[in-house]
Amino acid sequence: MTATDVRLLAADAFEPLVVTAAQIYGEAMRRPPELVVQRREIIQSHLQRQGFRAVAAQAEGVLVGFGYGYRGRAGEWWHDIVAKALGRDAAREWLSDAFELAELHLLPTHHGMGTGRTMLTTLLDRVATRTVVLSTHDHDSPARSLYRSAGFQDLLTGFVFPGSTEVYAVMGRRQPTAP
Repeated sequence: MTATDVRLLAADAFEPLVVTAAQIYGEAMRRPPELVVQRREIIQSHLQRQGFRAVAAQAEGVLVGFGYGYRGRAGEWWHDIVAKALGRDAAREWLSDAFELAELHLLPTHHGMGTGRTMLTTLLDRVATRTVVLSTHDHDSPARSLYRSAGFQDLLTGFVFPGSTEVYAVMGRRQPTAP
């Protein structure tokens, strides 16, 4: 396996990768084609969010992983659903100045090589928010272990988003103070 190059990208540089990123999402999450199309549309809509930043992992010039997030705010679907579930005080603590890690996916053939950790670290380095929040499946997995090892803690477990049957954990971490 060749070395993987991980780069931080702004929205305009990430936009040409959206179709391939959605395909990686589909393979990593084992989603059917119709959900991959839906995810592609969601990713495209997120490009305009405040503070959008992405990472792209490439091996031999081919995209093998991606991640992105943005500053969450009231009026956005994920933010509002999670804020309600957390309750007023916890929502204020965790969501009032938060970077929402929306996606972080890597092709299964590239797991176990440290690329996911490099992507996460690169994406979150110098994020100027008080907290970072995310949702991930609520079971032991390499992703959940990665987040825990990066300082994330469970904020909600056994959580089911409206319209889904999958069970999630919402996790958060406080950002280290800026240098």
